[in-house]
Amino acid sequence: MSMKLKEVVFPDEVKSVNIKEQKVFDGLSFPLILTPKDAFKEKNAQFWNEWVNKNLKVIETLLLKYGAILFRGFPLDTSKEFDDFAKAYNYNPYLNVGGSGVRVNIVGNVYTASATPPEYKIPLHHEMAHINDWPYILFFYCDIPAKEGGNTPLALSNVIYRKMSERDPNFVHRLQKEGLRYSRVAPDGNDGENTFGRSWQSTCFTSNREEAQIKARDYGFDSEWLEDGSMRITTDALPGIRVDKRTGKTMWFNAAFSYSITAQYKDEPNGLQVTFPNGDVIKDESIEIMKQVMNEARVSLKWQHKDVIMIDNRVVLHSKDSYTAPPRRVLVSYFKDDQGPI
Repeated sequence: MSMKLKEVVFPDEVKSVNIKEQKVFDGLSFPLILTPKDAFKEKNAQFWNEWVNKNLKVIETLLLKYGAILFRGFPLDTSKEFDDFAKAYNYNPYLNVGGSGVRVNIVGNVYTASATPPEYKIPLHHEMAHINDWPYILFFYCDIPAKEGGNTPLALSNVIYRKMSERDPNFVHRLQKEGLRYSRVAPDGNDGENTFGRSWQSTCFTSNREEAQIKARDYGFDSEWLEDGSMRITTDALPGIRVDKRTGKTMWFNAAFSYSITAQYKDEPNGLQVTFPNGDVIKDESIEIMKQVMNEARVSLKWQHKDVIMIDNRVVLHSKDSYTAPPRRVLVSYFKDDQGPI
């Protein structure tokens, strides 16, 4: 059942601001940007952790309405303070950290985001939409912004669904009816240089080959051992379109774009494939339309040190732009709230 979101009054301690990079969809600036009011700019990190706890329901209502919230100008100077801020929401940490990517634990429930090379772009995607267990809430923290590039663009999933339905209705209809299967090669040992470099050992949480096959099946994967000791894993058919039960909005919840684009990269080592359940591949014309739609829907905000972006992964896709002047360090924390999947 769809739900009409009421007008929300912001907590007294913060205000919303607008910047030129935002875009307006359905009458709302995206994403929502919150910053402390002048009287609260000198408050410390602990104050804002308590503020989160006190205003949780309002923040959750804002997140559902806007899809993503950028907290800018808050005194989160360290990864530990970011960890405490994210944990202040009292959500359950998502334990299958990394999906197909290699993550390094920094502190608490905080991990490195993708460690791919600076020149490597990550296409828009819902986090871990290519597996059947995925986080609902994401927090990204900018520890070190790149001097040039390195943004984390966002896009509203229902906007992408709407645009794709208008421009490629046959593809969308089939996607909605059949879903997709995803296949990749999990290497023998982690490869931190690419987005899908998580090893079969890390994927299956074991170094025993027989046990790995059993666990892969439990996770919803077909598995096949390759000559070099790697494992090809292929998912069951997963939904490509989902309806958010909280709002009734239809979401473009799949990894068709990210898999298709990444598979085209030169020297892509992971054997990525995305197909319909009968093995049919996505047509080149549909990939081109997805490129156009994603470009129109994406909103790219330049990171500032200490920025935190809170994302409802059921509602918003994210990506990574390339950058030319390292260093850059963006950290991530994954959770599951009590609202469940879509």
